[in-house]
Amino acid sequence: ARLFFLCLPKPSLCNMRTCSLLFLLSVAIVCCAMADRESEEHTYLSTRRKCCNITGKLFYLASDQLGRAAAKPGDVTRQTLPEPPSEAKISGHICEQGSDRSRSYSKNCQKKSYVFPGFKIETINMKTTGLANCPGQVTPRCNNEVSWYHTKAASEHERAKNFRCPANTTVRNSGDCTSRKKVAIFADYDGCWDIISATNPQNETDFNDQGYPKSYEDLAGLLRQKIEGIARNSHIILFVGSYRQEGWVDINRANLNDNGLALGKDNAFERWVQEFGACWELNKALLSDEKPCSSWEDQKGSSAWIRSSKEVKKNLLENGIKQLLLEDHVDLYFFDDHAENLEYIRKNARIPRNMNLFTIHFDYSQHTDTEPLKEIAAAH
Repeated sequence: ARLFFLCLPKPSLCNMRTCSLLFLLSVAIVCCAMADRESEEHTYLSTRRKCCNITGKLFYLASDQLGRAAAKPGDVTRQTLPEPPSEAKISGHICEQGSDRSRSYSKNCQKKSYVFPGFKIETINMKTTGLANCPGQVTPRCNNEVSWYHTKAASEHERAKNFRCPANTTVRNSGDCTSRKKVAIFADYDGCWDIISATNPQNETDFNDQGYPKSYEDLAGLLRQKIEGIARNSHIILFVGSYRQEGWVDINRANLNDNGLALGKDNAFERWVQEFGACWELNKALLSDEKPCSSWEDQKGSSAWIRSSKEVKKNLLENGIKQLLLEDHVDLYFFDDHAENLEYIRKNARIPRNMNLFTIHFDYSQHTDTEPLKEIAAAH
């Protein structure tokens, strides 16, 4: 149209026929542009909401990795963490891209990564499916954290199952314990629970000859009293809270301290479960395990887990917690003869939100109090 009007003042440049052709050409161009825009708008209307089938990977911080801390924003695969985030495969996850109010001109689902506090979705394949697979107001959008709740929960549940020791490795006393609260006891051995160990060759007379502040009867009585108080109306799961996390360490320390073996068949920990009666069980998880509860009777040497005493105590507590992730709630009691170890784990151990930690200091070589043993709760 503009060309038509341009040719009117200068008839010498073109005749009427030429200008008419130019006018028609201009009209055609405008019509085509309008048609393209209408087609594009139609595509927008039909494709702005898309149903997507996703295959990919999930990276996340499980409850034992997170503890009571809030998940930090940002990509968990790029954060500095005590251990790498947990990982799981995603297959056939259905969610939506776009919405009735979005302005996406794409006909197909777009391959994206989704980052949320505490977890990340990394897509490998993104298929566009019919909207019938995504009922309106039911299927959440892919960039909504709610969309991934069940996928993440299922992965965390499967991870917890894989951590658990096989049922045939557990030493368990019979009894109906289903109505009782779950309590885990992490028992130190040397200088602590060895005073009541059936494998300890030192008898009461030998003990009293050591010149400790209190008699064997008083000290063993205080420890047993505390154990019985914790165990009352509870289902007790006993863990090795000692530095004796492998057979060769157990043997070396038994020889050094002349106080008997803690690990292995019919030794101290297995006997305690038999002695204390119904609703007691022994979980054989050790830091030396290559597979859950695999090294209970293994005497081969290894140094992969060895750290400072306080670091080993924290690590064995967190290792035991992995055995308890499927429980609704657990109270954790940690006995040790070194107060600094207990202070360290109270401050540094990652305790899931469904668990509470209590520490009990008992060093019979220094204990002078006749009052019941006290417990300190870890700050939340």
